[in-house]
Amino acid sequence: MPDTKFSWCGLREHLRKYFWLYLLGVALGLLGAELLWTMTRPRIPNQASVNIYLAAGYSNAEPLQAMAPDILARVSRDDEAIRQVSFESMMYNEQVYTSNMLLITRLSAGECDAFLASEGAMEALLASETLTPLDDALAAGWMGAYHLEPYVVTTENEDTGEKATWTAGLRLDSVDALAKLGAFDNRGAFLCVTNTGGNADAAMKALEYLIGDLTEANDA
Repeated sequence: MPDTKFSWCGLREHLRKYFWLYLLGVALGLLGAELLWTMTRPRIPNQASVNIYLAAGYSNAEPLQAMAPDILARVSRDDEAIRQVSFESMMYNEQVYTSNMLLITRLSAGECDAFLASEGAMEALLASETLTPLDDALAAGWMGAYHLEPYVVTTENEDTGEKATWTAGLRLDSVDALAKLGAFDNRGAFLCVTNTGGNADAAMKALEYLIGDLTEANDA
């Protein structure tokens, strides 16, 4: 007859053997809760909202969200259809599988218009093939006052083998106000715009106003 008496020794041995299963269960539970909240929360339609995500191992969107009403006021003067500008943290760790699942889910749902992205998150965004080339906007003077270094990449079409060189983002190393506000570690990070949210033009305007405000704060 098996011994069913409780013992601390037996509990420790059980946890040693099956700890990874409990950890996986917690991770999947958190991801499920996040996805459920994403699908059911009340929100302004995506086409009326510019959603900018801070994708990194750690970020704090609150300081930037505090700037959002003023940015919205300026963006909506140019595009009356925009009713919201929002900043939201997205925990991203390239070593954690669920980070990629969450990123792809948000992109697929059309929720992401732009990112402030860590190096690892930027690599994942490039691999997702959802980034908007910034070359035309830069040539037209977008962000010209702030001298952010372009992040130029060369990609290859898997079907045709043709290669293309284009600007996927802008480097944020010089925007130290992000770190000073406690919002985001700008070292080695990037700014980029997606082609899945439907508001690329409005997102570019919001980002330009954001960088301008942060530059003023940094110089103050």
